[in-house]
Amino acid sequence: MLLKSIPIPNPRIAKQKKVQVVGEPPNPINIPPGCRFHPRCPHARDICKKEEPPLVEAEKGHFVACWLYSEKEKTSTTS
Repeated sequence: MLLKSIPIPNPRIAKQKKVQVVGEPPNPINIPPGCRFHPRCPHARDICKKEEPPLVEAEKGHFVACWLYSEKEKTSTTS
């Protein structure tokens, strides 16, 4: 979401890729439990509110900390 919210100089492409991150960033003194982005994430699940996601290699050399890429979340949604 953060990468998709970067302004694009080409107006035709900008209209296609426009993403708006809703809400306010978390208070750094009072970070929410679980994933710190879950209050603003359109893909947030119950586990996101409870547990911080592990760092996972999504592609070679590219790491994410998101339950969407975690094996634990994949096995819990398919069970």
